[in-house]
Parts: sequence; C-alpha cells; structure tokens
Amino acid sequence: MSTNIADGGASVGIQAEAIHGDVYFQLPPDASPEQRFELGVRCLSSGMPGKAREYIGEAVMNDHVTSRSCFYLLLATLSGRTLEQIPDEDLAVLRSVRGKTAGSPEDPWTAATRLVNRLLEAAQKDGTDAQVIEKELEELGSPQREEILGNLERIMSGSVKDGLWARVFEAARRDRCDRRRLDRVWLFFQPDPAEARVRRPRPISTTTGDRVQAALTGTIALSAICYLCLQSWQRAWPPTALALLLLASGCYVAARYGVPWRFRVERRQAMDRLHLAVRRPSVVLSQRGGFVSKIDRQFEYYFARYVPRNADRADWLAHTAGIRQALRDEVVELYRESRIDAKRVAWLTRYLVSDVKDRWQQGTLWDYRERLRVPAATKALCVLGVCALSTGMAIVTWNGAHVSPAGGPAALIIALATGWAAAGGRLRIVIERDRHAAEQEESDRLLAGRRAALERWRAKLAHKPSDLEMAHWLDCDRKALMEEAMRHYRLAPRDVVGHAFIEAPGTSYKRARLSKGPWRYSRYKLLIFLLTKDGVRQLAVDLDFEQAAFHDRKRVNYRYDAVAAVHVSEADGGERTFELTLVNGHAIEVVFPADTGEAAEDAQDANQATLDTAGLDSTLHVLEGVAAEGKNWITSEPRRGQERLAELADAAGGLFG
Repeated sequence: MSTNIADGGASVGIQAEAIHGDVYFQLPPDASPEQRFELGVRCLSSGMPGKAREYIGEAVMNDHVTSRSCFYLLLATLSGRTLEQIPDEDLAVLRSVRGKTAGSPEDPWTAATRLVNRLLEAAQKDGTDAQVIEKELEELGSPQREEILGNLERIMSGSVKDGLWARVFEAARRDRCDRRRLDRVWLFFQPDPAEARVRRPRPISTTTGDRVQAALTGTIALSAICYLCLQSWQRAWPPTALALLLLASGCYVAARYGVPWRFRVERRQAMDRLHLAVRRPSVVLSQRGGFVSKIDRQFEYYFARYVPRNADRADWLAHTAGIRQALRDEVVELYRESRIDAKRVAWLTRYLVSDVKDRWQQGTLWDYRERLRVPAATKALCVLGVCALSTGMAIVTWNGAHVSPAGGPAALIIALATGWAAAGGRLRIVIERDRHAAEQEESDRLLAGRRAALERWRAKLAHKPSDLEMAHWLDCDRKALMEEAMRHYRLAPRDVVGHAFIEAPGTSYKRARLSKGPWRYSRYKLLIFLLTKDGVRQLAVDLDFEQAAFHDRKRVNYRYDAVAAVHVSEADGGERTFELTLVNGHAIEVVFPADTGEAAEDAQDANQATLDTAGLDSTLHVLEGVAAEGKNWITSEPRRGQERLAELADAAGGLFG
C-alpha cells in the first residue's frame, strides 16, 4: 500500500511558469559586507534560512558587527532546523562575535537579542515565568517581535511555548489573507510581458524602373495623341478644339475618380481575404508543445471564453474563424523568432480577442466594408470621364485619318497601346503608394492600441505581491494547518515534543520565482508531522494558495516503532523523492520535481532555494532519528536537545548579555 502525496503528477503538472527579473536575491560582483548582510536578511524573511546563514555569517565575519546583524545572526542560526542540526562551526561564529559587541548602544535590536537569550535559558529549565516572557515580548517593537515569533518556534517549551505558540497562531490567522492576498496572488504567476509589436506595412513594391517605364510610355502616348490632334486641326479646328477639351477633362476626371475606385476595390478584397477566408496556417507546427502550438491554444481558449453577449458560441467561432487565423499568424510571425515564451504574449492574445469581441458587440467588426464601399457618384464620374476621353479620341482620330490615311490609324494604335501601358503603370504606382500609406496609418493605430493595452496590463502587474509577501502567506498557511492538526488531535503546544513539515508542489500548478529565488507555486501539498509522547500525528492537505484554502485532508497516526525507513532519492534529472515507509508496508511519498528549461547553474540555484524553503532537510533529520531509534526517540531526543541547547546558550550568552 502506498500513499503518493504528490499524486504522481507533480513533475508534469506545470500549467505556467514565470521567472521575474528582479534583483532581490542577487549580489553585485563587488558586494560589501553590508550588502551581503541585507541579502541574508531577505533570504531569512523569504523562508531560506540556509542561504541566510551563509550571507549573514560572511558579513559578520567580515566585521559587519552591529546590534541588528547580531540579532539576525542568532535568528538565522536557530531558524528552520532542530538544535541537533546546528553545527559547531555556527557556534564558533557566535562566540567570535561576543567580544565585538562590548559598548554597543542600547536599541531595539539589543533588547530583542537579550530576549532570544532569555528564551534559550527558559528552554533549559522548568518554572520560567511565562508572563515575564510575554511582557518582554510585548515591549519589543513590532519588527523584532514578528521575527522572533516567526523563526524560534522549535526551541520553545513548557508554559512559555503555550503562550508564544498562541501568539504565532493568532498572527497567522490575522495575516493569512491580509494585503488583499486573494486579489493579488495570481499576479505573481504572470510572466513579465513582451513588448508590444505590430506587423509593419509591406514596403512599396514599385521600382524606379516601373516609374521610368510609365513615364516613357506616357510620353510616347502623348506624342501620338499630339500628332493626331495636329492632323485633326489641319482639317477642322473647331471640332478639334472641342476634342482637346474632352480629352483633357476626360483624362482628369477618369484619373481623379478611377484611382480611388480601384484602390477601394483592391483594399476591400485584401481585407476580405484577411477576415473571411480560413487559410492553411502560414506557419507549420514544428513540434507539439512548441511556441506555435501554444499560441494556437491561446487563441482557441480566449475565443471560446470571450463570447459576445447574446451571441451563439458556434456562430461566433464560425464567423470569426478567418480573423482568428489572421491574428494568430500575425502573433506567430512577430514573436516566434525572438525566443520569447508564449506566456509573455498572452496579454496580447487576450487584447486582440477582446477587441474583436467588442467590435462584434458594437456592430463595427465589418465596418471596413462600408468604409471601402465605392460611392455611386465616383463610379458615374469615372465612367463619364472615360466617355469624354473616348469621344475626344474618336474626333481627333476621324479628322486626322482624312488628312493622313496611313499615319492617323498608326498613331491611334500607338496611342492606345502605350496609353494603356502608361495608365496601368501609373495606376499601380499610385495605388501602391496609397496602399502603403493606408497600411502605415493602420499599423500606427494598432500599435497605439496595443501599447495602451500593455500599459494597462503592466499597471495591473505592478500590484503583484513581493516574494516576501508570498513567503509570509505560505508560512501563515503552514501555521494554520498546524493549528488545525493540533485542534483535531486535541494537543496543547507543550504536548508537541517536535514537529516537522514538508511543502511540495501540487499535481497541477502554476509557478514563478525571482531570479536566484525559490519557486512559488499556486498549489501545494503540505505535510505536517506532530511528534508527541504517544507517537506521530500526520496531516497532509492540498493547498490552493491563490484561494488560501485547504482541500483533501489525509490523516495518519502511527507509533515511533512503526517507522521502518525514511530516505530521499535523487534521480539523474534532479527530481527528488521523499519516502517514509512504515513497518506494515505503507509508504508515504512526496515528489519534488526537477527544474527544466534553464541553464544548469540557474536550475541548481532554484532547486536548492526551493528545497531550503520546503523544510525537507529538517524533516528528514527528525524522521531519520525516529526510524533509527523507534520509541526510544521520545526520551533520547529531549536529552540531546538539552545538551545542544546548553552549548548554544553559552555561545550566544555574551551577545549584549
């Protein structure tokens, strides 16, 4: 029988992930001791006591010794591990600092350090007046008090433990959903958005050669027409004068109204091809799960989700199939070659689909058809101009043929051939110029809209919680679960000889982290072990971190001598599995997935930081002791703890004592 706390899917359950570029956990190359210390404080507040001890210890050993640094050095030494796990090296660091604190001025940090020493002394003997401790704790400033309550839960005992744990649980209940957690947590898992882009207009395709050809053919056509006019003038100048007027006015009117007619027709046809025709994807899906595939899923998801009011979903999807394909192709074309994660352009997909939905609801989705419709007057005037031009040509050709029977028809043929070529060439040049101008205007309009949407999204992301807030809320959840377990098992704090916890990602989750920081998950598996004189009380839950809600509670009780083995295995890919096996064959597993898709060094840093926050080392140490000693652990553990506590109190006793 096996209980897989990770449900066997944690390693493949990633829905989305983001790595924020914040420098919160990064040091400059030439970091000073003060900078190392401040980073250590940030690591401690974010639930990474191992990293905190490293940075704070380095700062203190490099003579950054102040009342505040000594306080945090002591907290980091005690935080996140049992007394037995504190090595002699850490005690030596405490002893080395004692002589450097003489003559330090009184401030809240010295008072807080003295209170920690009082707690160490109280843990060594019974009969300590808990009310005195409570009073001293109350007199501390809020920052110092919160730090003590958040990091020293493991060393408390007796009546002092009852009072301080009551404070810890009360603070967890109070802070668990503060700072608008339920409204803001989801923002932490959103990636930094990619910059707004838009498809730029196609360059003007006409060349200098096209313009030269149009000018040359136009010159030849004009020469032929002039020849006909001269011949016609020789025969009869009054009708020729009328013909010249018809030729000039007809040419102007035909060009004046024919060019926009042709432009509007071609522009509307291009827009129709873009909006109506469902084409084969212009970009082939290179691999399942790749960028293109993810963009496809985004458009499918948001078009299915953003259905206009009073619209049938099937009709909506059918009528917007061409638009959906066109927008998808544009996004793929704009971002595919930039090695940008598809999740970073999800904001653009949402905006594009929302814009289509809004235009559908406003009835403006097909406005371009009306805007590009050719007015009847334009058509009539263009036809009238062509008729005037044709009439003028007929007059001069008729008269010219009487003067020159051979030259007139030849000039007409040349005029028609070169005139047609010149008109067609000039028409393409003008329409191409107008097309580029229209596309440039449309591109600028679209880019302005997308940039505005990006700024709105960034303004919303500005309210995302900090890593410190995420760590604090998770710590509150863990303490809330501990309080629930103790209430269920009817245990007072003094009844708990020791406790341990494990937090691992849930079966289907989003995750995000700061650079060099631990992964934060939208869903967790929390496992709490309460060790009492009668045995182990274990509670496992699914935590919906975004909703601050526990689900699917699993409770297991067993004696100390029922623990057969405890170990952690690490696969080649970096995945770690915690397994606790009872003598009856019942196994409890928790899977910590390996980091993927990053540079090896970054992945290693992220894994280590995440394991530091997960409590795995401390839990493994406690349960390995239980597995090795069985029921004797309950008597030997307190004795070993007292011995180590005496050494710790001696090492720390000189700090502002």
